[in-house]
Amino acid sequence: MPGKKITIRRAAADDARAVHDIVLRALCETNAKDYPASVIDRLVLTLPDKVAASLETWHAFTAFVDGRVVGTASLSGHVVKSVFVHPDFQRRGVATRLMAAVESAAIGKSVPTLDVQSSITAQPFYAKWGFTVVREEFYGEERTIVMSKAILPAPE
Repeated sequence: MPGKKITIRRAAADDARAVHDIVLRALCETNAKDYPASVIDRLVLTLPDKVAASLETWHAFTAFVDGRVVGTASLSGHVVKSVFVHPDFQRRGVATRLMAAVESAAIGKSVPTLDVQSSITAQPFYAKWGFTVVREEFYGEERTIVMSKAILPAPE
């Protein structure tokens, strides 16, 4: 995406349809490489709607390239939620810019530690951001990796 500017802003209700479609595509095209079809089939029934419906209740961000919504990420309390990038824009810095916005929002709210329930697919990305594995959880066949990262110094 050389020359393509990534813009990040707070998500708006008008972004819901595009965010829904991005989550759906990412699940079906990207996460499907790491999870059985039964897990993907279950997630596509609820997750795209849940993420789209939460844009105004979570501290949500959307990423744009050429005026098109290409990604989303949110902060809910101390938890990073729903970092998804359209498959055509993955590995081009979109998720990095979204995570920078989420982390900045957390610091602004004096959140000392960020937690995330990572997919197998996203674990290397979060590790690059300094998150470490706390534990693994299983929801049937779905393996989720709970990770954490301190972002503010511990009080003395």
